[in-house]
Amino acid sequence: MTRFAGSAVDFTPASLSAAGGGSNYSAAADNVSLNDTYAAQREKAPKYDVLAQQGIANRSNERQASMQASADVMGQGIAAVGQTKSAALQAEGQIAAAKAQAEGQKSSAMMGGIASIAGSLIGLSDESTKTAITPIDSALAKLRELKPVTFYYKSEYGDHTRMHHGFVAQEFSTVLPDATYTDEATGKMCIDTGDVIGLLVRANQELEGRLTRLEAKSVLQTV
Repeated sequence: MTRFAGSAVDFTPASLSAAGGGSNYSAAADNVSLNDTYAAQREKAPKYDVLAQQGIANRSNERQASMQASADVMGQGIAAVGQTKSAALQAEGQIAAAKAQAEGQKSSAMMGGIASIAGSLIGLSDESTKTAITPIDSALAKLRELKPVTFYYKSEYGDHTRMHHGFVAQEFSTVLPDATYTDEATGKMCIDTGDVIGLLVRANQELEGRLTRLEAKSVLQTV
């Protein structure tokens, strides 16, 4: 506190004067207490900016989870469709292979039957195995009724890479019905071509007989 000599003026700050000193200290203390209270309340008050950020993050996570779930479901659906198509294709392939195998077995059975017949014709011709043996007559007339053709086998029934010479069983049966038969394994008509050999030999003999008679007649006419 400053006081000049001879002066009655007191330069003591009003805030520190004896009359007002207590109330000023109290007001200052109240201000400090109020600030602390506000600070404490601010600490306890909800942090709306933080809550907003958390809400945005939660919504983003939920959206990502939903999109991931949809993608998983779609992926599983696509995989299921792919597996179904793959199974269908595999089944079709197995069916086609089974059909090809069945056709091959039919062809093999048919060729085996023909080979068996051919073998029996060549190997089994003893007189004791036959009955009602009768000479062939009019072989030329029979041969004239036959219709020889050229053809290609279908791939499942024989060698389809080259042209063959022979007959159609349905037409052949109208001339020589006893020389045709139906293969039980395939249900297809077959021809016993061994019968034609006998006709060819007999037809040749008939032609030679005719030629001999013509030559003899020609000699007689020139005499």
